[in-house]
Amino acid sequence: MTARLLPLVLLLSLAFSGTAQQASAVDNTIPNRRIGEMLIQLAPKAQLTAVLSELNTLTSGTANISLKRTLSDNWHMYLIGFDEQVLSAERLLSLARKHPGIDIAQLNHETKERDTEPNDPEWWRQDNMTLINAHKAWDASTGGVTPAGDTIVVAILERGVLFSHPDLAPNRWWNWNEIPNDGIDNDNNGYIDDFGGWNPRNQSDDTGNQGVHGTQVFGIVGAAGNNLVGVSGVSWNVKMMNLADVQWEDEVIAAYEYVADQRRLYNQTNGAKGAFVVVTNASLGLDNERAEDHQLWCAMYDSLGTLGVLSVGSTANKNVDVEVAGDMPSTCTSSYLIVVNNVDKNGAKVLSTGFGDVSVDLGAPGESVYTTSNLSPNGSNTPGYGTISGTSAAAPHVTGAVGLLYSMSCETFTSDALTAPATCALRVRELLLDNVQPEETLAGKTVTGGYLDLERSVNAIRELCNGLVGPLEMTRVQDLDNNQWRIEFQTPTFLPYRFRVFNMLGQQLYDKEIIPHQFASNVIEYDASELPRGVYVMSIGRGKLITSRRFRKL
Repeated sequence: MTARLLPLVLLLSLAFSGTAQQASAVDNTIPNRRIGEMLIQLAPKAQLTAVLSELNTLTSGTANISLKRTLSDNWHMYLIGFDEQVLSAERLLSLARKHPGIDIAQLNHETKERDTEPNDPEWWRQDNMTLINAHKAWDASTGGVTPAGDTIVVAILERGVLFSHPDLAPNRWWNWNEIPNDGIDNDNNGYIDDFGGWNPRNQSDDTGNQGVHGTQVFGIVGAAGNNLVGVSGVSWNVKMMNLADVQWEDEVIAAYEYVADQRRLYNQTNGAKGAFVVVTNASLGLDNERAEDHQLWCAMYDSLGTLGVLSVGSTANKNVDVEVAGDMPSTCTSSYLIVVNNVDKNGAKVLSTGFGDVSVDLGAPGESVYTTSNLSPNGSNTPGYGTISGTSAAAPHVTGAVGLLYSMSCETFTSDALTAPATCALRVRELLLDNVQPEETLAGKTVTGGYLDLERSVNAIRELCNGLVGPLEMTRVQDLDNNQWRIEFQTPTFLPYRFRVFNMLGQQLYDKEIIPHQFASNVIEYDASELPRGVYVMSIGRGKLITSRRFRKL
């Protein structure tokens, strides 16, 4: 070892000269690494004690380079410590990387949780967003556009909204195919001058009563995020369609009809006209009413769903079982409707909120939610901020979440949004409901037994897109005549998979790429006539997700 050390010392000694003079310039406040620590991986035959001794010799022994902890015996990884007041990290890193006994050397950096907190000054008040882990989901997406480039729109039924609010104006939806105030239906969608949305009461795009409630709801769904103004909505960049002056049941139905017309037109024209509305929000309802007495209203949810539009509704603001007492729209039975009740800042069911193990799907924050507001609704309409409580606040969290999920950078998840819109909508709904945060006070009180957890939903989409979750299955394997095999299978995505055949020694005998149809039965036809008699294994897989089955060649 001495013979190797001498030339190494001669080679590197010049690089070390002047270290003591530079030590005073070391910045001990570097935030992203731990001072005086380094990670190394030794070469296979190197000895740790010898390597540390050589590094100390190279640095005159003043830096006290020593082992702090063994990280992996199998992989020869170690955490070493040194005096950074004497020896700069950059200098030791350079020496270590040139040492023949060290394969890899790096500094010990601090990892950060993958969350994104906005720069909006009132963010610190938004504990509702923390409860649903929005700040962790925003690292993946903050909303706005699908991977295919469709601008995501949410439609909100309200009395009105103060769109002059600086946190709402950037995310207002405009019908750019319509020329405002010319008295002509420019885009042939059946509505005249619907440039800024639709007011079914006066048949125009009037914004309605610019009061408090609507302004608060809009802010929860989609207040512009990270814009150095006020607060952030669940979806920072989503476009919000205004359905104003919605109070009576006929206005509810007319508002939903407008949404349906816009999404239908978008589907038919492949995005040239209409709007890519993915969800509606209705923070309104009727206490003690049953679906059978409001069949037209309930029918709208299936009509919207077949076009690809989910709907979110708030349940009653009192402690009643809606299965017994009734509620609208809670008791509507559509698969495209998501009904939300109210949880407090800890995720527990609020006493004064409705429940139902059949009709109420999940909870969401609804206790003193800080959001956009109108500080003088009966006067000068002053933009500001305030709190709102109740299921009116809970529902828009879920609405914003649906809009955000459509923006995830996973093309597989929403690639059939225009070709199979109903299927896509149900997929989004099921994924969101399958990934709630379990909560004891909601168990038996809601369908899911939990409250909205945006991070869990985002992580589920990430796993789906990476092909790490099922169902991946060979649903049927048939041995046909003349050594022909027919394999029916299903996969969670329609990204490329590999169909392979192996002998019992693990040798690959056949390999073919297959591109399945998403969420449907697929068929592989395999000719085994060239194989010798024996037992073999066929497999279908992508990445870590693999399913296999043995078969016998006679």
